[in-house]
Amino acid sequence: MTTHHPSEAEIAVMQVIKAETDAFWNKDFAAWANCWLHSPHIRMMGWWSRGGISVIEGWEAHSRNIKRLMDANPTPNPASANVRRENVNIRISDSMAWVTFDQYGADTGEPDMDMPGLSRETRILEKHAGDWKIVYAAWLLEGM
Repeated sequence: MTTHHPSEAEIAVMQVIKAETDAFWNKDFAAWANCWLHSPHIRMMGWWSRGGISVIEGWEAHSRNIKRLMDANPTPNPASANVRRENVNIRISDSMAWVTFDQYGADTGEPDMDMPGLSRETRILEKHAGDWKIVYAAWLLEGM
C-alpha cells in the first residue's frame, strides 16, 4: 500500500477550496470572491431538499446571489466551515484542476445555509496569473 503525497499544485488547489468554504461561513464576501474567477463562464449547480435545484451562470449572478445570502444571514458561523472531506479525487493540468470529494457538514441551526450530512461535491479551478480560481462548483446534498 502506497501513501499519496500531495503535489504543490494539489495542496494549492485544496487551499483555495478550503478558503472559499471558510470565507462563505465567515460571511466574508471579499475573501469568498477572491476564490472565484470573475467571468461570465463560471457556473454553480446544486441540489438539496430544502431548496431544490440551483443553477447559476456567470460571476455577476453568482456573486449577487451569495452577497444576498450573506446579507440575509450576516452572523459568522465558523463552526460550519469545519467540514470533513473524504474520497478526494484531483486531476490537474497546467492551468486546470478537476476535484471531486465527499463532504460531511454539521447541522448548525442555520437553515438557509447549512448543508448537514453527506454532500457529493465537484470543483473545477483554472489558473490565472499564477493563482487557482474556482470556475465551477457543484453539490448534491444527500443529507444525514
